[in-house]
Amino acid sequence: MRIISWNINSIRARLPRLLALVKRHRPDVVCLQETKVANKDFPEAQLSTAGYYSILYGQTSYNGVAILIRGQAKQRNLMTFPKNELSTMTEMKNNLEFSEVLRGFPKDPASDEARVISACIGGLRLVNAYVINGEDRISDKFLLKGRWMEAFGNWLQNLPRTPPLLVVGDFNVAPDDCDVWDPKGLKGRIHCTPEERAWLKKLQGKRLQDVLRTKTQERIFTWWPYMRGGFNRDEGLRFDLVLGDKNTLGLVNRIWVDKEERVPIERLEPPSDHAPIIIDTNQTKF
Repeated sequence: MRIISWNINSIRARLPRLLALVKRHRPDVVCLQETKVANKDFPEAQLSTAGYYSILYGQTSYNGVAILIRGQAKQRNLMTFPKNELSTMTEMKNNLEFSEVLRGFPKDPASDEARVISACIGGLRLVNAYVINGEDRISDKFLLKGRWMEAFGNWLQNLPRTPPLLVVGDFNVAPDDCDVWDPKGLKGRIHCTPEERAWLKKLQGKRLQDVLRTKTQERIFTWWPYMRGGFNRDEGLRFDLVLGDKNTLGLVNRIWVDKEERVPIERLEPPSDHAPIIIDTNQTKF
């Protein structure tokens, strides 16, 4: 099973690139962050033509998360389920089943923002998250980020132990200095503060590990600023993460960053400032 996680930074701007991405990699599941559209404006028809069913939690102009599943659902009723209500089992025409679709999570301190969507898919519990940016250390949003990450972490830690848990998304925190192009220059700056790193470690608790770091200690980035030629100079950060419990770690064969997607392509809109993360597992339910 192949899963892609990508902060698309507006699906309106990046739809042609998304269609090219799924054609190139043929993922079974795609988790998108920052779709920045209401559910009614999401390009479901185009993605259905490309072979994907969309589960949405959208918001106009800001935030927004989605899970795309290869195949077509026999029941197209998931959009009727309100936030925080679990769906029943839905069978896909490619024999994939998914269930327990949840938009948001209980006790979310930013419950008016579309930041988390989850479902049980193909033998995994998959959680797709877009964590609050935080702006800067003196901002009220920075304190909200801490409260939000604590509440999100508490929910994750109390999810059922089966099926295996995989959490993907844009966490807006670089976990360590090796995830920062200039650790000294960016010390104490947003995404790299001691507070944010402590919040992330608490969120992970004893249950969740950074899957990429179980495979390699190589310096790898997932985000590069548009300004100052950050991508060409490889001046980036890694805050798009994949977290898994011990049951998930044994299922992951490979995890890698598709840096080619970050390269500008003639005749296409500019790329997102994030590159997709690709996770290959040995799950065979598809």
